[in-house]
Amino acid sequence: MSEYTNQKADIHMHSTASDGGYRPDVLMELCAKAGLNIVSLTDHDTTAGLETARLVAEKHGLQFIDGIELSTRTNGVSVDILGYGFDIHNKVLQDNLAFHRNMRQERMDRMIEKCQENHLNISIEQVKAEVTGETYSRPHLAKALIKQGYVESVHEAFDKYLGYGKPCYVFKENEMNPQEAISLIHKAGGIAVVAHPIYYDLDDQIVQWFEEEDLDGIEVYHRDHQPEDVERFLQLAYHAEKRLNRTVFKTGGSDFHHESFGRAGEQLGLTKLPYEQGLRILDFAQKA
Repeated sequence: MSEYTNQKADIHMHSTASDGGYRPDVLMELCAKAGLNIVSLTDHDTTAGLETARLVAEKHGLQFIDGIELSTRTNGVSVDILGYGFDIHNKVLQDNLAFHRNMRQERMDRMIEKCQENHLNISIEQVKAEVTGETYSRPHLAKALIKQGYVESVHEAFDKYLGYGKPCYVFKENEMNPQEAISLIHKAGGIAVVAHPIYYDLDDQIVQWFEEEDLDGIEVYHRDHQPEDVERFLQLAYHAEKRLNRTVFKTGGSDFHHESFGRAGEQLGLTKLPYEQGLRILDFAQKA
């Protein structure tokens, strides 16, 4: 039996700083109640919640890792890149994040225009009322649609209007590609990990990023990864380690947003990530 049998790590979750449902401080309190030991807050394209989250996590005896989830696109496919253990005050990183937050706001303006064209009477003021952090996201628009009675859930809003290819969807312009995101995280002193690879079917491309862009890891353990998917990505990581003769990090977490508007399997404390893998990320972050 492992000495870490009763220890739990969850290093993928979101707060109100992006599109989660709980403030960073409340989220860390929930992590403590869920029995987690190592945690990371990985909000989309912002570090705004990290300092508060760290203070509260450490107050509750949790080991905290600074994290982020960067939005990128390659060949028309959205790919998220997670970053861990970086300098949250790095100027290059923060300037880049500010630029992309502005792009998100412009995208939201266009999505609202499309909603109005499709007879959904939604205003930017109604969406702003749902934004609790720095970043505009589609779930904020979905919540506004719920309040106006057009849909009953975030899932329905995405299925009918906001998902890829739906009437009110708008591509993000000037989005980073994965290579740029990996480089940005490295410049800030962190490690870069491709998030939930089951969404992309880009295994060959991921192998190339390991070889050419020094990608550091892959999110093997995720709520949407079935056992056969976990084995698939473990093998991908294993072969990359052997071929490149360097460590490939295997990460994971709940990708938690909120119980009421999250997806099935989103629950703090029910983590698939082996604790030893969480320790490897923590060890890097503490040495950085």
